[in-house]
Amino acid sequence: MAKARPRTRRRNPFSRRTVARRKGGMTLPLAVIGGLVPAAADIVSAYKIAGLDGALGHVSLCTTGYDPSDGQWKPSFAFQKLYGPLFLGTLVHKLAGRFGVNRMLASSGIPFIRI
Repeated sequence: MAKARPRTRRRNPFSRRTVARRKGGMTLPLAVIGGLVPAAADIVSAYKIAGLDGALGHVSLCTTGYDPSDGQWKPSFAFQKLYGPLFLGTLVHKLAGRFGVNRMLASSGIPFIRI
């Protein structure tokens, strides 16, 4: 009687074995959202002072740099209130991802929040 040979498990030597990570649901990057806070605060304060017309003027001023009240371009204001903080928030978010902070937050069980 022939003896059964044990099965050998063959693996592809070129495949990489990685740790399986489950993709979570929707998350909110706090650093990027934090970059929108200065512009939103400026628009809300303009709404409280001058009403809807003032708020819409500040939306234009914060996003494009054009001030409709005096007809001048002020790109430094748009960079100061929206684009600068948004860029810094995106940079902090990318660095946190590189250092593994977001993965640590996910493994600790904190829902929806990432840096």
